[in-house]
Amino acid sequence: MRNAAWALLIAGGYYTAAQSGEALLLTGGVGAFWPATGAGIAVLYLAGSRWWPAILLGDLVGTVVDFPGARQPLGIALGDTASHVARAVVAVAILQRLVGRRAAMDRLGQVGAVVVAVAVGEALAATVAILVRWAGGVLEVSEMGVFWRSWWLGGAAGGLVVVPLALAWAHGRASVWRGRRAGEGALMLAAVAALSVIALSADQPLTYMVFPAFIWAALRFGPQGATLAVAVGAVIAVSATSHAQGAFVELSPTDSALNLQLYVTFAALTTFCLAAIVSERRRGAVELAESQRREGERAAIERQRIARDLHDSVSQSLFSTTLHVRTAQRALEREGLDSIGPLGEELREIGQLTRGALAEMRALIFELRPGALTEEGLVVALAKQASALSAREGLVIEVEGPGERLPLGSVVEAQLYLLGQEAMANVVKHARASSATVRLAAKDDTVSIEVSDDGRGFDPAAVGREHFGLRSMRGRVADLGGRFEVTSALGRGTVLRVEVPAQR
Repeated sequence: MRNAAWALLIAGGYYTAAQSGEALLLTGGVGAFWPATGAGIAVLYLAGSRWWPAILLGDLVGTVVDFPGARQPLGIALGDTASHVARAVVAVAILQRLVGRRAAMDRLGQVGAVVVAVAVGEALAATVAILVRWAGGVLEVSEMGVFWRSWWLGGAAGGLVVVPLALAWAHGRASVWRGRRAGEGALMLAAVAALSVIALSADQPLTYMVFPAFIWAALRFGPQGATLAVAVGAVIAVSATSHAQGAFVELSPTDSALNLQLYVTFAALTTFCLAAIVSERRRGAVELAESQRREGERAAIERQRIARDLHDSVSQSLFSTTLHVRTAQRALEREGLDSIGPLGEELREIGQLTRGALAEMRALIFELRPGALTEEGLVVALAKQASALSAREGLVIEVEGPGERLPLGSVVEAQLYLLGQEAMANVVKHARASSATVRLAAKDDTVSIEVSDDGRGFDPAAVGREHFGLRSMRGRVADLGGRFEVTSALGRGTVLRVEVPAQR
């Protein structure tokens, strides 16, 4: 009973779509716009090809209802019915072969597949219609070209409006129509309707002035907005033309129908292709961001593995080396050997180099560990970096700061850590200093970092574009909404001070 109810519902819907196509007729009963083409294809694609008997029933009902007043033999009407069912079945088979069973009109390939499926299916129906009419003596050979063109374009126009609309709303996401976007969507549809009415009622050739509204729909609302906008525009164009209004009724009936068909077809193709391209670009951006996120996660896992391996192997070996050096030095003292002689000096040098390498290795492990900065805080991170630089370069770098965590967000904390690293690296590379101090403090609503050294200094006013480091740090602080200040003079060292808003 449920299947029978669905079959009757489908048949009734198809009959309604077929009757609406009778709004514009040419010689021989050719509809200038035939939405039944799209209705049949959409139903069989979404519900399954097994419902073709329901399409057959709906078409037969239309044949029975229209036959008493029809101007064509029953054989021709039944031939048309068979071609209509075959049209839908063939188009659905092509569509499923090209794009599968869940096309949402959000890819350019899906738009092309719908065009091919509708075009081939309607070509089959138009060819059968010509043959049965020629066989029945209704159509002359000289009329076949115009008849086939009108039939094919009418069905194709109807299919290109209805099929994409059904697919986009059946398989697409309606999230773009929620909240504030719902009001914008209503405004967009009102613009499509208003511009269509103005274009079709004006005496001037303004037919295509509605296209900006179609573009609006495609850019902002994707396939769903595009298909709905085109449907509204097509309905208004067909309705106006059926009442002998608008630019499409100024010529002969055949040419007027041709203009209407081309208008609907090109409006649909242009708008749907644009919407699909926009959807593909958006999906590509999302996929790229997701790929970068996954790559970042994999990189973090790899860094953690490397840090663990370094800690378990190289770091432990260096620590063991320092212990052996201390043991050797104590052995020299116990045996009464000269601890300040050549052998003692070499041991001290080995110990110093090993301790420097160990400090640098610990700093490297700290940087490789994901979340290490978040776990230990900015002060501890900069202290470890300073210890590594001091051991490696022979430069005394002290880090002073509060024991508690500074009131900073993770992003700002990471940026300040990089800035502190760069400032200490600049001291090592350019200042020729013997000592440097890094002071961190939190006062009121600001967090400050001050890096000072006793090096040779420079003239800040003479800094040119080639000093990329200072410009980079200044830009980084500006992005954080902070203040960057450099105080220096030749032979008097340098003081670099940064203040950023606290985040409590």
